[in-house]
Amino acid sequence: MDLAYDRSSVTEPIALKGGHRRDGDEPLLVPGETCWKIAPAQRFAVLIDAADYYANLRRAIIAAEHAVVIVGWDIDSRTRLVPEKKPKDGYPATLLPFLQAVLEKKPDLHIVLLAWDFSMIYAFEREFLPGFTFRSKAHPRLHFVLDGAHALGASHHQKIAVIDGCVAFTGGMDLTIRRWDRSAHAAKEPARVDPAGEPYAPMHDVQVAVDGDAAGEIHELVRVRLEHALQYAEQSADHVPPPKLPEPQPQCAGTVWPSALKPDFEGVEVGISRTHASTSGDEADVREIAALTRAALLTARKYVFIENQYLTAALAGDALAQSLAEAEGPEIVAVLPKAESGWLEQSSMGVLRARMLEHVRRADKYERLHIYYPRVPDLGDRSVNVHSKVLIIDDKFLKIGSSNLSNRSLGLDTECDLSIEAAEGDERVQKAVQRVLCRLLGEHLELDPDACVRALDEAGSLTALIESRRGQPRSLELLDWTAEDAPLNLEALGELVVDPERPMGADAFVKGLLPAEVRLPIARSLLATVGMILPMALVFWFWNSLPDDVSSTDRVLHLLTSVRNHPLGFLYVCGAYAVLGLAFVPITALIGATALVFEPGRAFVYSLSGALLSATVAYGVGRLAGTHALRQLDGPRLRKLRSQLHAQAFRATVVARLLPVGNFTVINMFAGALRVPLLSFLAGNVVGMCFGIGGITFLADRLAAAWNAPTLSSVVTLLVYVVGLFGVSLALSKLFERHKRK
Repeated sequence: MDLAYDRSSVTEPIALKGGHRRDGDEPLLVPGETCWKIAPAQRFAVLIDAADYYANLRRAIIAAEHAVVIVGWDIDSRTRLVPEKKPKDGYPATLLPFLQAVLEKKPDLHIVLLAWDFSMIYAFEREFLPGFTFRSKAHPRLHFVLDGAHALGASHHQKIAVIDGCVAFTGGMDLTIRRWDRSAHAAKEPARVDPAGEPYAPMHDVQVAVDGDAAGEIHELVRVRLEHALQYAEQSADHVPPPKLPEPQPQCAGTVWPSALKPDFEGVEVGISRTHASTSGDEADVREIAALTRAALLTARKYVFIENQYLTAALAGDALAQSLAEAEGPEIVAVLPKAESGWLEQSSMGVLRARMLEHVRRADKYERLHIYYPRVPDLGDRSVNVHSKVLIIDDKFLKIGSSNLSNRSLGLDTECDLSIEAAEGDERVQKAVQRVLCRLLGEHLELDPDACVRALDEAGSLTALIESRRGQPRSLELLDWTAEDAPLNLEALGELVVDPERPMGADAFVKGLLPAEVRLPIARSLLATVGMILPMALVFWFWNSLPDDVSSTDRVLHLLTSVRNHPLGFLYVCGAYAVLGLAFVPITALIGATALVFEPGRAFVYSLSGALLSATVAYGVGRLAGTHALRQLDGPRLRKLRSQLHAQAFRATVVARLLPVGNFTVINMFAGALRVPLLSFLAGNVVGMCFGIGGITFLADRLAAAWNAPTLSSVVTLLVYVVGLFGVSLALSKLFERHKRK
């Protein structure tokens, strides 16, 4: 597989000295370039797996006095924080009852939950109507906010909890179901079940806890995001928005920090890096994590250790390939999931991962690339789901956070990572970084951290240690990424939908919805029409090849005749257009089907009437529901477009309808959301669609004639008509374009 990334879409946020790597004495963490801020922390602890994180977060929330803010990609009220049904601390085990019980005992405490207003693609994987659940059953000082204020196509992927502004947690773990697990990842873990009692695969993840000024800065990051979200959030009339968050209370760290949580670092400087795509043309994208990731990978001299859910980012893949191509470079060890979870991820991110790993492997001239997955005994066909986001380099640099090594995490989604960089000669921090490395490796290799440190010193390299433990019950096994058999191959949608590097701005969004205004319609129209004719021809061939007793031709003809002759046939057809249009059935398919059932004259009238009704219904849906969706696109360019469409609605609609193919329903909804004048919109539809509907109707009639009587004359007539159809369409398009330029 060849990589063909459009590198013009990858913004290089910083210029690396020499174009390759930073000098040894040049810091990786540079505010304004590779991080937002650098702030001191008295304590910095790495929590491995959700059993550790959830238990310590629970203790910190119990100790809170003023404000708890939880930010998540997903927050589920049913999340079990501890495995016991009756915890020893006396509080409920699951999230929502636990938070309510804490609030009952703390009269001055407010708890704010800020969750991503998620895409409908996740609707069946998440709690149904979480906003209703939290608001209808919750304490009045428990505030639930759905945050949809982000760039088009992005998600809010941060996983943060801040307690009284003095202790903060961030990393890869949300407070949601199917995340809890112990570090043993035992095949038979009775507590690893979802709310329905169904067991799920082992889950490996990593979170960080910090205090001091670092926690205060994370508190500020969350405060700004909450205020931004509240400007866009649609609150019910009886819902009271959360109060303004109080200032950080650093003096509370001594009581809020869980007493049993031993820090891995003490008295260190912490870099806070972000990804944030602009929601308007008035602000720049924030790509500090991308800049830091690239700089760190290219600085490595001894080793690169990666734990990540994905490895699909062009920026990371290119940096790894560049490092591997050098004769004197680091060994690269990556721990990834054995397979992506679910058919959708296998078909999308799984295919992109295989492509990326193949690209990196081809650069591995000196055999320093080693990709592994965790092996746990007795799992059968299941495997450990690696969900962590960790990067460790040369015992000198550690980064943990919410960002995957994916394009969208480095350029599109909202992310937050924390990093520690050891200064040259700082053995204290270097040993602490190595110990975190050995805590992670030790879990996978079934070694305690001290034993792992000794074994690593004896082995001399990460790969040598890992290979020496192969064959043990728990080990890291080589990943065969070529063996993953995806149900579908959605690679073609990779950089556009699945794993984009940058947001789709208003111009690009309109470009996809109004192709006649911003791109040549003829090539797309030709492909769409061929795509319509080919299935029709195949159906004709297949149906006619079957014996009558199998194909039931008479019954089908009887059904079609009934529809054709039914007194309410016109209403049936119009209703079908309206309903199927909302289901995004292509308008060309509906017109073609109408042409096959009715004679050309009636087919034309029925198709035009049905298409107009479908356009009106979709326009109404867009007008009612589209205003909120367009807020995130609002900016100078969109306002200019809206002004142009209002002034030239008739002309723009005619051009878009010269041949009725493409995003018919989406264009109609978008027109409604932009409040394009309805009469001009409908008039443009009538004028623009008459030619296309007439053309497709006659085309279907000629196709049927050529099929039933395949003479040279009928076939030539069909071909001449197709060429003429697109010739006239092109001429009309050019005519409108020239008129517009005048």
